[in-house]
Amino acid sequence: MAKTFACRDIGLECDFTAKADSEDELMQKVAEHAKTAHNMEHIDEETMAKIEAAVKDESD
Repeated sequence: MAKTFACRDIGLECDFTAKADSEDELMQKVAEHAKTAHNMEHIDEETMAKIEAAVKDESD
């Protein structure tokens, strides 16, 4: 089942959404977006916890 993520789901005013077949693939997309759009070279533990909690199954 595909996984999805949206920056807005963690409180950011950003229209980025991502979809991937696995959570690992999704996290790679999220990390690349965080680096290029939000200038985050490293995602801290608090932000990572928010991201992980916001990941949804496509059917949600």
